Amino acid sequence: MSAYVVLGLLHRHPGATPYELDQRIRQSIGHFWVFPRSQLYAEAGRLVRRGLVVERQEEIGRRRRTLSLTDVGRHELQVWLAAPTRAITEIHDEALLRLYFQPLNPGESDARGEADAVSVITELATEQIQAHEEQLAEYQRLLTSGESRLGPPQRATLEVGLRFEKMIIGFWREIADSPKDLLG
Repeated sequence: MSAYVVLGLLHRHPGATPYELDQRIRQSIGHFWVFPRSQLYAEAGRLVRRGLVVERQEEIGRRRRTLSLTDVGRHELQVWLAAPTRAITEIHDEALLRLYFQPLNPGESDARGEADAVSVITELATEQIQAHEEQLAEYQRLLTSGESRLGPPQRATLEVGLRFEKMIIGFWREIADSPKDLLG
C-alpha cells in the first residue's frame, strides 16, 4: 500500500520532494493512514529502482531531490485505482488494547481493587473522549475550510472520518458513564 500512497501523491503533486510529500500526507491521508516518514523515503527509493518514479537532484544549492511519476508508474497507479478490493478496515487502537487487557475480576488478576480499576477505565475513557473530540474538530475544520480543496471523493473520505469520530466518542462516553459494567 505504501507504494500506492507515494504514486497517488506524485500523481496529484508532480515534482514534489520527499519532504513535500510528507507534508501532504500529514495534511490529508495521514489522518486515517499511518505513514511514517522513514517509510516514505524508503518507498520512494524502491519506486525509483522499479522505474515507476524518476528522481531528479538539484545540481547546486540544497541539492533537493524531486520525484515524478514515469508513464509506467502512472499506469501502475491507474490499474490499482480501477481494481476492486475486499480489504476491510483495520483498527490499530492502543486505547482499545488497554481496555481489552483490563482484569476480568479486579483483585484476582492483579493487585488493584475495584475502585482502582474503575478509576483506570474512567480515566482512559475520558482521555479518549477528549482526543477524539479534538480529531473530530480537525476533520470539521478541514471540511469547512477552503485550504484543503476537497473534491467529492476526498469529501466522502473525510465524511468517514467524521462518522468514525462521532461513533467512537459515543462508545467511550458509554464506557465513562458505566465503567463498573465492564468489571465481572
